[in-house]
Amino acid sequence: MTQRLPLAAALTLCLAGAGWAFDGVTVEGILPDADFFRAATCGAAPGQDCRQPPVTWGKQSLTLAVVPSDAQSGLLFRMLLSASVDYAIAQINGAGSALSITRIAGPEADIRLSLTDATDGSQIAEVPGMSGAGVMGVGYATLWWTPDHKITEASILISTSITPGEIVSVVLEEIFQATGPVFDIDAAAYEGVSILSQTSNATVTIAGQDARLLRHLYPPEP
Repeated sequence: MTQRLPLAAALTLCLAGAGWAFDGVTVEGILPDADFFRAATCGAAPGQDCRQPPVTWGKQSLTLAVVPSDAQSGLLFRMLLSASVDYAIAQINGAGSALSITRIAGPEADIRLSLTDATDGSQIAEVPGMSGAGVMGVGYATLWWTPDHKITEASILISTSITPGEIVSVVLEEIFQATGPVFDIDAAAYEGVSILSQTSNATVTIAGQDARLLRHLYPPEP
């Protein structure tokens, strides 16, 4: 947990391969929806207390921008990243929640995503508006929120060392978790089933419990 401003808490989430650098929530088998929602949003295993209060955006329409960087990558890699971002937005927007994400140009977006040459295991410095301090994985995200647990902005870094086979799932997971479900689920039963699986990058859709979780956080209009 880091502090960016006196009135805004910041949670730094560090992806290492398929999961965040801090522990995921270890569970047994597929959880009932209510338990899955708690595990993903507040870090509580069934029957346990929350690690932190859930956080959500205080608005339903978000913007996302891919911000230029000095990271060294080829044109094909940047095209794959761009396509993965568009695909992730379509998956989230198609989940049936009230939340929608629109891709725009410019650093004023609610969610900013950019490339970095930092590699898995390297130290990331705190840079206002870009990242909190921590350890880089193939991706790295920072969320800022108000004292009443409303997210105000998010920043995502994607390492140029990520493999083409990982990028679709990792980008989707990063953007999905930037909406509020910040905890991974550590259970073999969720491999290939949930984007929040800590031990697998096999999921490339927002469906099933993931979609229901998004609708729980941002209920659609009746």
